[in-house]
Amino acid sequence: MLAICLLYGFCSRTAGTVFAEEEESVKIALATDLHYISRELTDNGAEFQYVADRSNGKLMLYTEEILDAFVAQMLEEEPAVLILSGDLTYNGEYESHVALTEKLRILQKAGIQVLALSGNHDVNNPYAFSFHEDKYEKVKNTTSKEFAELYREFGPTQAISVDDVSGSYVYSVRDDLRILMLDTNSVTENSLPAKSFSWLEEQLKNAEENAAKVITVSHQILKIHNPLFVRGYRITNASTIESLYRKYGVLCQLSGHMHIQHIIDGKLPEILTSPLSMTPVRYGWLEWNGETLRYDARETDVEAYAASIESTDENLLCFSEYAVNQLFQNQYDQILRRYQGTELESSAGELASIFAETNLAYYTGMPIDRTVLTEGLERWRALDPGIHSGYLESIIEDTSPNALHLVINAAP
Repeated sequence: MLAICLLYGFCSRTAGTVFAEEEESVKIALATDLHYISRELTDNGAEFQYVADRSNGKLMLYTEEILDAFVAQMLEEEPAVLILSGDLTYNGEYESHVALTEKLRILQKAGIQVLALSGNHDVNNPYAFSFHEDKYEKVKNTTSKEFAELYREFGPTQAISVDDVSGSYVYSVRDDLRILMLDTNSVTENSLPAKSFSWLEEQLKNAEENAAKVITVSHQILKIHNPLFVRGYRITNASTIESLYRKYGVLCQLSGHMHIQHIIDGKLPEILTSPLSMTPVRYGWLEWNGETLRYDARETDVEAYAASIESTDENLLCFSEYAVNQLFQNQYDQILRRYQGTELESSAGELASIFAETNLAYYTGMPIDRTVLTEGLERWRALDPGIHSGYLESIIEDTSPNALHLVINAAP
């Protein structure tokens, strides 16, 4: 574990500048899968700790602090636009949405335009709960109509066009760049309503006629990043959407939802940014200069924020190490529980280590030693061929080179 922890140190933050003239680069930040839960809905007691331990590595005990650190970093780096691409809340609690919008207003008042999009966790979610001590209870969730009202000022009000059917919208960053926020959750989860396709093509055609490039954003993915994760992860009518994007020369597609840092390059690149709610609490940073679009994955400096507020919480002060350990331990424990009481219990620790190490690298987009992984896969196959060995094999076969950076040339 020590080697893993040393891999993630403090990140240096490069301050951005708000663009003044069209010739200069415009800076855009992107965060996804915040899974924020209002502090008023949990005391981080026994019940919520139990839920957090089974949240697949999400840092649920510190969503408040992560978000506050991120807001502080955005105020320092000053992007022109901040994109939030869905799963803004843990399970669509109305109170969490209200608390989140209060934080987003701080950014808007500072001149950072926020563009928000719903995710599958955000609307009409039956699992909206509060957690106190060893109990949980149902709380008000958020309807599609309420979500639209709460986030109207974060994109739709400033949009040059809004789709009345899906709630999707287009924001003009400047004359040569537009952002198309595709909502595939508010009306029909994981799908764009059929009636919205005419609007979508109209917006892409209008951008082309006005010599404006388009960045598209959705919560669910457009392309297949892992063949084991398609149903429930990929937009159901993704192929039709992708055809339109290719037809009109979309610069790139930005998504989240899969909780991994991953890029599929090509004529229409798709960039998945890992969750703000998981190690290493990343966000995307894009710069457009009129000719090229550059994407870099950056990290939120929670430790610096904790020091600035004089926190005494050791987990916050050593957040990089804490966050890595949380993801590793979550994945490790998952395998231990699977084999507890079975004939493979004595080998569970070995298998759990292979699984946790691999997932830590895969989720965060770090290089994977495929020689070691291949040996681990052979061990899995010998002991328990099945879904987990198939999962490890899918990672070995992934030929995507670099998940943290991409430069896209807009020239035809």
